[in-house]
Amino acid sequence: MFLVRGRFVVTVDEVNRVFRDGAVVVEGDRIVDVGFFEDMKKNYRCDMVVGDEWKIVLPGLINCHYHSREQLSQTMFPDGLGEATWFNNYCLPYHAVLTPEEEKSAFRLALYAMALNGVTTFADGGLLHPYTTLETLDEIPLRCLASTWCWDRAHIIPKTAEEAFEELVHLYSKFKGGFGGRLDVCATPISVTTCSEKLLRQVVEWARERGIKTFIHVSSFREEVEKTLSTWGVTPVQYLFERGLLNQDVNILHSIHLNMDDVERIVASGAGVVSCPYSSLKKGKGISVRGVFPEMLQRGVRVGLGGDGAPSAQHVDMLRTLSLFTGLCRDMRINASLPLAKDAIRFVTSTAADLLGLGHRVGSLEKGKKADIVLIDMRFPDFIPVLDVHQSLVFSATGAAVDTVIVDGRVVVEGRRVIGVDAERLVRESEVAAGKIAERLGLQRPM
Repeated sequence: MFLVRGRFVVTVDEVNRVFRDGAVVVEGDRIVDVGFFEDMKKNYRCDMVVGDEWKIVLPGLINCHYHSREQLSQTMFPDGLGEATWFNNYCLPYHAVLTPEEEKSAFRLALYAMALNGVTTFADGGLLHPYTTLETLDEIPLRCLASTWCWDRAHIIPKTAEEAFEELVHLYSKFKGGFGGRLDVCATPISVTTCSEKLLRQVVEWARERGIKTFIHVSSFREEVEKTLSTWGVTPVQYLFERGLLNQDVNILHSIHLNMDDVERIVASGAGVVSCPYSSLKKGKGISVRGVFPEMLQRGVRVGLGGDGAPSAQHVDMLRTLSLFTGLCRDMRINASLPLAKDAIRFVTSTAADLLGLGHRVGSLEKGKKADIVLIDMRFPDFIPVLDVHQSLVFSATGAAVDTVIVDGRVVVEGRRVIGVDAERLVRESEVAAGKIAERLGLQRPM
């Protein structure tokens, strides 16, 4: 049993309790209690104290959407490309040539980057070689929702509906609850335009019967919406809604080019939404011009945040992502209270956990929940003085301030060092792997 101490303990529970000079009591992989440090120290016999008066303690951060196998392509593709050209001419060919060992290397590097940025849980965007890649969760033990690459209407990485569905079923049967309960499975049909109605229906219904979450790219960029309208005469959201494929277990990704009828369909269905704002800004998708996230928040839609992927966002810092998204929402509608910082923090903690189906286990610091905890070091000029810790977390903090990360009661990052990882070797091997991939694709090598 040990204590996790901080100047502020931000619980993100239902009433947003914050304990000044607080502590979290951890035994095994669970939180035993949360309260004031002196009370916790007096009430429990603990072997050690992690943290001190210069730390902010908060729940582990959650990345609701991340293509880990893209990690080696962070700056491999040319700059200045819109989504359609970027995806078809560069991203897809990269995915097509990636070997099982390279996917595993990319996944390892993604785990390392997320851990250093305080991410304890993430939903992966789909793996092609999961049976070898997921072994890496023993090296850097984060919490993961894994899935397969799921589509049946593409000429690159071609699959039939039967093949795509069978891969998902097999992954579920082999890995559900694996790695000490840190691994769960989700369904990730890529999009309306890349999946047949047969595959979408089969996957969504199968997943819901098992309490599994489905993630699908929806209205991510203008050309996707135009193609859906020209093919079926409806928007992507309308396509899913009219076929009964939107429900509380479905999360739609990006969701930039929506109209207000789409918003009402999302509200009626109870579906969740995941925004990846840095991906939109880098590729000029239109989030600041076409986004209706303020309206979705006002209508009570559950919204979480994702990093999307290394070449899309250039980082996996969920605190930077949170700050950007919060500022965008306020500025879009010239409303400085939509959302407030104390509510915004939920986009990467409690609401995010709910979207992943893990709200009963993680996302807040409460008795009985898993001990997934992050400690932020306040000893940076951006933080001092701290009078409103929620504002500090949303607008001052970045992943660079993450000092300690605990997953399942186990210290994974200590003093900004990922325990058990040779960082120098990891970086060098990643650069070598990226260079080889770039050479095969005829793209630029790392400088």
